[in-house]
Amino acid sequence: MLPIKYVHQNNNKNVVVFVHGFTGDSDTWKTNSSSFPEMLLVDKAIKENFDVMYFNYHSELVDFYAARSSTKSIFRFIGAGKSATAKNISITQLGDHLKSVVEFYCSPYQNIIIVAHSMGGLVSKSFLLSNTHESRKVKMFLSLAVPHNGVDWATFSQLLFKGHKQLIDLQPLSSTLNSINQQWIRSKVELPKTIYFYGQFDEVVKQESAIAYEVTESNKVACNDDHFSISKPESPDSLIFVAVKRQLLDFISNAEKESNMLVKPFKDEGQLDNELFVLKLMVADVHKTLVYNAKSTFFNAEYMRKLLVHQSIGLEELSALYSQIEYLYSLEFGKLLSGALKNSNELVTNIHQSILEKDREFLKTTIPLINAYHKTGMLHQLTNDLDKDLWWAQNNSIKDITAFREAKADE
Repeated sequence: MLPIKYVHQNNNKNVVVFVHGFTGDSDTWKTNSSSFPEMLLVDKAIKENFDVMYFNYHSELVDFYAARSSTKSIFRFIGAGKSATAKNISITQLGDHLKSVVEFYCSPYQNIIIVAHSMGGLVSKSFLLSNTHESRKVKMFLSLAVPHNGVDWATFSQLLFKGHKQLIDLQPLSSTLNSINQQWIRSKVELPKTIYFYGQFDEVVKQESAIAYEVTESNKVACNDDHFSISKPESPDSLIFVAVKRQLLDFISNAEKESNMLVKPFKDEGQLDNELFVLKLMVADVHKTLVYNAKSTFFNAEYMRKLLVHQSIGLEELSALYSQIEYLYSLEFGKLLSGALKNSNELVTNIHQSILEKDREFLKTTIPLINAYHKTGMLHQLTNDLDKDLWWAQNNSIKDITAFREAKADE
């Protein structure tokens, strides 16, 4: 069995990988007249922006490996063996297999979207937690009826099929699921955007298992499906199809926006010298290197803000982010007042460092591609506001700005 099968290959920079579940294969996604991937490819934007493939792996309820392998070993002994004997391996081993497949089959792609059904989602999560170059390529994970907390039937089935590694892993509270869930919650690396789809008629994977821990309402989708129909949309109007299609189209749209959010080079030709935030730095006798850094980050933050306002993206979250940055400033300014910081240069350096350190925790945002560089510029946007009493020295005030301007005019 080949590990991948292309549904659509056109040298796009993005690829959608469909991952089947327990005892499944590519037929998991087939409808009466088409398939989930083929239905998506009817959309011109999806076809022009994504390649699409199946990831296949061995999963059988009854493992005939022992009988097959003993028979094949005889033929291999006399030189007649031609192929490997497949067997059921654990979820973590399958995750390692997926990592290798992504490494060697998906190397040309910049971005990977995983659409996983049932146990395939656990295989995908195991791979995503590897924190490798390959796993960091995955930008979105669509979880369809995945038993994140296990399934009860695996406990009973394991009694009938003893030693079945996948059934052992699928049991509630299994060591494998516990490890994956704990790592997922505590992960310090940025995991891909994850959407949890669950079937309201699913008698195999209940809602409480299909939705992982600490999931917000916006990241879960209730579908009028059972465990099997959720991977086989009846028509383009099926909720599961409409929702997955929307996620892919949104990804394309956001990717275009993100390209506009990349840090822009700044050439200092004095165009910002009369801005209030620069004057505040100057009257505090901040070093010119730090002043230049402030200008460059401010320039990029202005570009970012105008773009977001124009497209009405994340404005409420952006406002909250400004408040959080101002709070970090107040903590550092308190250190200046207490004498823990010696001068304005230390204050500027410390607050810049604080923003960098808290970029992915306290200052975490879902707004595409806003990074610590933009957030540093947002600090200087705040100091550029006349209504904000934010300064870089204890006793500076607007009078100092006025005096500084007058002195420059007399030169």
